[in-house]
Amino acid sequence: MKKEEVSKIRRWGALTVAAIMLVAVFSPMPTAFAQTDTQMETSSEAAAMAASETVSTQEQGTADETSAVQAPKTLAAPSGIKTKSLGVKTIQIQWKQVAGADGYRVYRATKKNGKYKKIATVRGGKTSYKNKKRITGKVYYYKVRAYNGSVQSSYSKIASGKARPVKTTVKARAGEEKVTITWKKISGAEGYHIYRAGSKNGKYKRIKIINKGKTTKFTNSKLKGGKTYYYKVRAFKKMKGKKVFSVYSAPAMAKAGKVKMKTHKKGFSYKKKFTVKAYAYSGGGRTAMGTKARVGAIAVDPKVIPLGTKVYIDGYGHARAEDTGGNIKGRTVDLYMNSSSKCYKWGVQFKTVYVDVRK
Repeated sequence: MKKEEVSKIRRWGALTVAAIMLVAVFSPMPTAFAQTDTQMETSSEAAAMAASETVSTQEQGTADETSAVQAPKTLAAPSGIKTKSLGVKTIQIQWKQVAGADGYRVYRATKKNGKYKKIATVRGGKTSYKNKKRITGKVYYYKVRAYNGSVQSSYSKIASGKARPVKTTVKARAGEEKVTITWKKISGAEGYHIYRAGSKNGKYKRIKIINKGKTTKFTNSKLKGGKTYYYKVRAFKKMKGKKVFSVYSAPAMAKAGKVKMKTHKKGFSYKKKFTVKAYAYSGGGRTAMGTKARVGAIAVDPKVIPLGTKVYIDGYGHARAEDTGGNIKGRTVDLYMNSSSKCYKWGVQFKTVYVDVRK
């Protein structure tokens, strides 16, 4: 082929390619169809994400609405409110749990219908509060209300209480015609009252007052052997001259033991016998028991022979322990005589005394 022909063919080919490119550039194709496959995929992912965000926002709104529904609009007032003394300066307030409550507010007044002041906020599911530093024996009034956020219940009923000695516990142990009771020492107590009855639910009568807070033992003597006795104890503390008592202890019981009596050859029975150093005295007057000094009234050491005990003394006869004396210690007695001459005649003798005589 000639060079001129080849050159023409190349020029025509170049013009044809240029014409095709111009047509492609200036063609009025719709934009949507002009997007490439990659552009279409990117657009689809963006739409999906937008839809997802819309659903998520809707779900969040639903959760918020649900939370708002669960929050209580009202709360029940606490019920079962009661008080308990935990000592001479502390009162405990208790109540029942309220559904939906985050906590409780405790109020106190010194009069039932007086002005109540908030004294505590109790959280964490607790349903009690200890009100400390109270005046012993003074009555206080309490009420409680529940809360959840800004929502508050109405007030509970009013409960009164006072700080006083706590209740003690008592044990009883039997002996021969006696019962010894012991009890737990109470903090802050200045003494105790002791009561006795013939049956558990019978009428209890006070038989002893202990005026020492450290004393925790008492022996009840001269009981009937074989009989059961019941005891209660309550502690007290004085405030302005008046006693503030604890509640009574639970009863403790014991059966007094029987004594094996011995018989004297003169026909009377006695519990025990021993030798004493016997003096004599006269002059009249009154005995330690308040009775008239006379023949048959003798002076003793109460730790050895209790006052009121009937005895028999060889060479003197039947007598009763009614008096005491500064020199009468241990196993020593002083026998009353009608005259000084009889006292001198008696002098000092060692005699056998029979104790707890029963004719």
